[in-house]
Amino acid sequence: VALCLYVDLKMVDIEGSFSKNERDDFYSVTVAQSSLQVRLGFIRKVYGILSTQLFITTLVGALFMYNDNIKQFVQQSPNLLLFGLIASIGLIIALGIKRKDSPTNFYLLAAFTLIEAYTVGTIVTFYDQFIVLEAFGLTMAVVVALTIYTFQSKKDFSAWGAGLFAMLWIIVLAGFLQIFIRNEMFELILAVAGAILFAGFIVFDTHMMIHKLSPEEYILAAINLYLDIINLFLEILKILNAAKRN
Repeated sequence: VALCLYVDLKMVDIEGSFSKNERDDFYSVTVAQSSLQVRLGFIRKVYGILSTQLFITTLVGALFMYNDNIKQFVQQSPNLLLFGLIASIGLIIALGIKRKDSPTNFYLLAAFTLIEAYTVGTIVTFYDQFIVLEAFGLTMAVVVALTIYTFQSKKDFSAWGAGLFAMLWIIVLAGFLQIFIRNEMFELILAVAGAILFAGFIVFDTHMMIHKLSPEEYILAAINLYLDIINLFLEILKILNAAKRN
């Protein structure tokens, strides 16, 4: 999941693959430089898409948790989970390339959301239902609080990027080490660090979607936030599960 997020965040800097003239035309007007009507329309589209993605993911997760037949099937099909991870990376790269080509971008978005919903739904079946619900509630509370804070703040959060990317790489590498180091305390520390990281990315991406993306790139903005929220939820889930064990 962390690797998916990394690919996603690199997409935000995809202008590096264009020529200078193409970049200038592509980002000639950002959301922040647009009229109030355009800004509000952009925000409505982003959070409308994001809400739909989260609703589908929640629905699939609940179905997988509460239906014993489905729960047993997904738990016994690890190859499907691996396929979903690979497909998610492919789809998110395709979305980066086709992010302004409608309706292709919507088809890719729908496929990506369904695969991510399957992945998250499979993961939550391995956790206690009460912990999953608690993690969901905490995640939504954190997301709302951070979103309100970012929109109301006058600070420039663009400088956070380098630190967040560095921390992401550290956590990805530590995740590989975790395969060989079976230590509950190490797992908890990694989960706490991950939760802090993705909370930071929510602030960063919320700020950057207004100050860097163009008004036509609402799908890219929604995907950025969606992956931030999903990863935050999974890290909070790990923290609560570790707390219950101890």
